[in-house]
Amino acid sequence: MTELIVGGVDFSGAREMPNETWLATGRLDGLGLEIGSVTRVGSHRLPAELLKVPALAAVGLDFPFSLPAEFIRFCAEKSGRKPFQAWQEVVEYLVFTSFDDFSALVKEFARECKRLTDAKYRGMAQSPLHRANPSMIQMTYQGMRFLASLDPGKFRVLPFHDRAAGACAVLEVFPRATLWCLGLPDSGYKGKDKKDAEKTAGVRRDMLNKLIGLRDRNEERWRCCPRLTIDKKLQHQAVESADALDAIVACYTTALWLAAPDRFPDPWECNSEDLLLEGWLYAPDGLRV
Repeated sequence: MTELIVGGVDFSGAREMPNETWLATGRLDGLGLEIGSVTRVGSHRLPAELLKVPALAAVGLDFPFSLPAEFIRFCAEKSGRKPFQAWQEVVEYLVFTSFDDFSALVKEFARECKRLTDAKYRGMAQSPLHRANPSMIQMTYQGMRFLASLDPGKFRVLPFHDRAAGACAVLEVFPRATLWCLGLPDSGYKGKDKKDAEKTAGVRRDMLNKLIGLRDRNEERWRCCPRLTIDKKLQHQAVESADALDAIVACYTTALWLAAPDRFPDPWECNSEDLLLEGWLYAPDGLRV
């Protein structure tokens, strides 16, 4: 296959700058995916950092690209406007809505319903309206406003935009879902308690080693998966930081989507008009026993 440049982002909505937003980039070709960079960029620098990546073919970002359709309809009703017809209208609305006003709407709505795509992943995916441990509200709000800032001539946000030659495809990904779908460990690798630091670092080391060794499994179904190559320095970063590891898995998900698109469910087969508002979480299917 032709060499492609791919990216993966673990996104943070935290207000301090730089926050824990990490960008991983790599080269995908017939030999696999070679990670070349894993950097803590902060969400405030992310648009500029993406533009710096030459010929970026696709990037996967780890945050909800939209909100549950039921809540979107509630927002339209509260603002006294006609129902939103498309995702672009929703992100434009958020651009002109303060976080305090958005948070007040979430509180008044008082439910943490999920999008159609969230409900697919056996309770792993939280509602974008989840308010505690961890809170998803600020990350979703900041992430959607980030997407609104992207030039649609250079970045095509799927599935809301059609893909275009020469433009970077932007996908919503969920590293934990990818790991689960690949039959790899997907939990126990995060934690802020210092007494658990050695344990969680060991889990991250095991997860990364198993992802690197995925193609060495002597089974037909893994042959579609790119072989992951990553040098020792970048491996160390992933072991030290769960956010760095998530960025690498986001990058790998994006590479797998480019290399084996038939392994990813087609969002348009869900037969729901809510897709136009809610979006889609891209994760592989049919690889887990």
